[in-house]
Amino acid sequence: MNESGGSRKVRKTGSLEESQKSEVGSPKSEEKEETNSAPDSYRDDIPQSEIESLQTANSKLQTEKMEIHHHPEVEKKGIKEYLLEGLMIFLAVMMGFFAESYREHLTEHSKEREYIINIKKDLMADTTNLSVWIPALYTRMLGFDTLINYLETRGPVKEGSNMYYLARYATRSTIFEPSDNTIQEMKSSGNFRLIQSRDILNDLMNFERATAQYNHLDDVAQREDLLSYPLIGQLFDATIFNKMVIYKKYIGGAEKDYATGQRNTTVKPPGNPQLRGAGDDEVNLLIYYLHQRKSTFMGEIHDLDDQRKLAASIIKKINNEYSLEDE
Repeated sequence: MNESGGSRKVRKTGSLEESQKSEVGSPKSEEKEETNSAPDSYRDDIPQSEIESLQTANSKLQTEKMEIHHHPEVEKKGIKEYLLEGLMIFLAVMMGFFAESYREHLTEHSKEREYIINIKKDLMADTTNLSVWIPALYTRMLGFDTLINYLETRGPVKEGSNMYYLARYATRSTIFEPSDNTIQEMKSSGNFRLIQSRDILNDLMNFERATAQYNHLDDVAQREDLLSYPLIGQLFDATIFNKMVIYKKYIGGAEKDYATGQRNTTVKPPGNPQLRGAGDDEVNLLIYYLHQRKSTFMGEIHDLDDQRKLAASIIKKINNEYSLEDE
């Protein structure tokens, strides 16, 4: 009994030793040994001095990396340097301002000269036309005088054909239109400021006033024409007036034809036509309206002559101021 029991214990211990031996040689036993070993056990074989030197090197490396992101040191400037920089900026801005002002001055000077040349051309055209209009208005005044003499005649008129011809043109309204396109453009655009000569600018303003005064008289003349219409229709035979006008295609005529009112082809009637036997009151009233119309002609001639003189004076001043004798 005892022997068998002892033999069992021996077997168990023997089998335990064998199992331990087999576990030592197996991979699992190696992994257990590795896991049971301490994580910092490798430092036991490294001297303490080397560990401290490695830590110092790592800290220096980290410090160098951090120093890469540092901003460079800026050198402080003195007050003189700041003043110099401010002065340079100020001078640059002022130079740009002066350059822009000079460019605008050249542009405005060029525009001024262009406007002055066109004004001179307009005034030269006005002086040419006025030299025709003023004598033409004198001619119309003489025609009114002749018509008044016919109306004052008692009994038959010897030149009835001419009387009808003058009465036909008595109601013609004409108006002188100056060449003021350049002046009107300058007024609308506000470019009168470009004219540097105050003397020339004042003369242009006076020319504008003379033109406005003439236009006012022309409005009066048109109202006077309307007043004479009914009386001429009562005193003269309208069928004869109708035969006097020959309708042709109007292509255009000379300035003198327009100024005198002869814009259509009108001829004297044949024979010696007379008035239709109107009373003295109608004749007297027509003479009065013709007289007023003649007085208005005298005022128009005065205003147009003022325009002519002003235009000639302005042209002379422009030539002297801008050296445009050859323009």
